[in-house]
Amino acid sequence: MNGCRILVLLLAVVPACAAQDTEARSDAAAVPPLVATTNGINCQNLATKDAGLDLIAKFCEFALTYRHQLPDFIVQQTTTFRGTHPATVVTAQVTFRKGMEHYSYLTLNGKPLTPESSLSRDVGFRSAGEFGSLLVDLFTLPGAVEFKFRKASAVGDVPVSIYEFHLPQDKNTFWSLRDGNGRAWKPEFRGEVWLEQKTGRPLREEIEPVHLPAECQIESAKTTTDYAMTPVKEVGTFLLPVKSESKVCGRSSGSETALGLILSDPTLASLDAPARCTTNVLVFHDYRKFAATSRVLPGFSEP
Repeated sequence: MNGCRILVLLLAVVPACAAQDTEARSDAAAVPPLVATTNGINCQNLATKDAGLDLIAKFCEFALTYRHQLPDFIVQQTTTFRGTHPATVVTAQVTFRKGMEHYSYLTLNGKPLTPESSLSRDVGFRSAGEFGSLLVDLFTLPGAVEFKFRKASAVGDVPVSIYEFHLPQDKNTFWSLRDGNGRAWKPEFRGEVWLEQKTGRPLREEIEPVHLPAECQIESAKTTTDYAMTPVKEVGTFLLPVKSESKVCGRSSGSETALGLILSDPTLASLDAPARCTTNVLVFHDYRKFAATSRVLPGFSEP
C-alpha cells in the first residue's frame, strides 16, 4: 500500500465528557432550568466579565442542560463519504435514551453491516457529540475557550449573532487530535457559533484545529454542525442536529485518508480512499418517539 493512513480522531475527550454528563444529571434536579453550575461553571460570570457576551451566557446555560431536556427518541443517520472513489454510504439507527446514544442496524452501501462484513474492522460507530457534548465541551474548563462577537446575520428569517471562539494551545488540556501513526496532539483550535438572538440557542457550530506542526500527518480538518427546531413524532418539537459535515486533508496528495467524525466519542469510518482530502456528510432524519418493545413467548410444560 502506497503512502500512509491518516486517522482523524479530533477532540477525543470521552472520559471528561462522561464524567460531566453524570454530574450534570445529578445537578439538574437541584438547580432551576438555565441556572447551570455544573462542575463549578457559573454561566452568568461570562456576561459579568463582558456585557457583550450576554448571549454566550445564555448559550452556556442551554448547552449544560441540553442533554437533560431531550426526550428519548430514535433517529435515522445517513453518512456519505466522498473522496476520489465513488461515494460510500453508511446508515444506522440511533437510539437516544437517558442522555446517551446507541447505534444499531448498520448498513454499508445498502447491505447490512455485520461483524463478518468486509471493512467491519474499519467502520465503527459511536457518539459524534452532536447530541450535547459538542456543545458542552466549549465550557468544560471555565475561561479556557475565548469568545468574541463577530457579526449579526440571519438563518432564514431567524436573526442570529455569530461569535468566534478560540482555544489557545497553552490552555488546551482536553481537546486532542491523533494521526495515523497514533501520535496525539493538543493544538490550538478556533471556530464559530451561530446563536439565535432571542434565546441563545445554537443553530450552527464550526470548529477546526490550527497551526498544526509539520510532523503531523493532518494538514487541516474542519467540522460544521447545523441544528434546527425539529419535530419528534408523538413527542413534540426540539432543537436537534440535522446535518454535520467534516473534511480532513492530509499533507501528501498520494496518501490514503481515513476520515472520522470529530468532536468527542468519535465516529470512525476508515475507507480506502487515496485522496488528499476526504469529506463526509452526516444527515439525521425521521426523528420519532422511543418505545421499548417486548415479545411474549409461549410457555413450555415439563414432559
